[in-house]
Amino acid sequence: MTSTDKDAFLAVYKEIETDLISDIQNLPALSDNVKQQLINYYSVCIPYTVPGGKMTRGLTVIKGVEVLKQRKLTDKEYKDAAILGWQVEWLQAFFLVADDIMDASITRRGAPCWYKKPNVTQDNAINDALILENMIYQTLRRHFKKHPSYVQILELFIDTTFQTEVGQHIDTNGTPYADGKRAPLDLSRFTLDRYQGCVRYKTCYYSFYLSCALALAYCGYDPETTEGKALYQNAEDICMILGEYFQIQDDVLDAFAPPEVLGKIGTDIEDAKCSWLVCKALELVTEEQKEILMTNYGKHDAEGVKKVKDLYRELKLEELFQTYEEEQKRVCDDLIAKIEPENFQDLFKFLLGKIYKRQK
Repeated sequence: MTSTDKDAFLAVYKEIETDLISDIQNLPALSDNVKQQLINYYSVCIPYTVPGGKMTRGLTVIKGVEVLKQRKLTDKEYKDAAILGWQVEWLQAFFLVADDIMDASITRRGAPCWYKKPNVTQDNAINDALILENMIYQTLRRHFKKHPSYVQILELFIDTTFQTEVGQHIDTNGTPYADGKRAPLDLSRFTLDRYQGCVRYKTCYYSFYLSCALALAYCGYDPETTEGKALYQNAEDICMILGEYFQIQDDVLDAFAPPEVLGKIGTDIEDAKCSWLVCKALELVTEEQKEILMTNYGKHDAEGVKKVKDLYRELKLEELFQTYEEEQKRVCDDLIAKIEPENFQDLFKFLLGKIYKRQK
């Protein structure tokens, strides 16, 4: 079993799911009928929201442990790394269920968003997001309570959750609210400086750094030692660059990738998001082109969305992204080549290979 074995990874997911459903079965002071209602509901919710993605975040934990151990993992090591990997996927599920509600998204992974299911609605989905988060800590306690790095692992999840929620706030308030509704569009808020801060917190930590740091923590690297501090810092430095590259890819795909390929219907324009595309557009537009953005950006109107996308094409932003992508690839390759110890480079080569020129 290795980091490329998705079937083995999914088998560990099934074990975790079974344990969590058993926890519901064992809740005290509830009738069998109420317990069965809960079991029926969460037996659908968990597999609908947690697996189904590319699983890169989770598999990265396994890859990290393999790289750091420099050998094939024992069955126990593989299962531990897979369990940690699935907790990153659970964190992703918690964020996405909530994010889809906040963005009024329609589809996720080619299916209706969880809150769009007729028997779910926003009322249940908000609570479900909180339950998915809690399940992370139930699972960590079950499997790692006696592990020497248990507290460090817990702190990584606590810190990453907070960092991501800060990023989500910045993202949601690209155009702020006033009197219960969106304030008038203020294009001056859409700057690359704001964008980079948002991406660092919203994407880089949970999508890249967390998996690498969990591998380091599981393998016993102490961030307080000289060696450990350097390893965690190297991981953070490269993950911030990979994360920004990944999010800019996401922004471009949101606007231009076909929904059937992307697996969701992009809504960044309608939601007036501070995306890379709008930030770059504002650096390039004439006053006449800027008026197109002022009139149409942030409007839930298909014709307005088309006008914004047409402007992006007129400004050749897709071509600009392709140039940026090649530059970032060179920057990442150079940074990775400088990482010590040399075997640790393989983890970041793995991550870069997963995202370079991705289509969804």
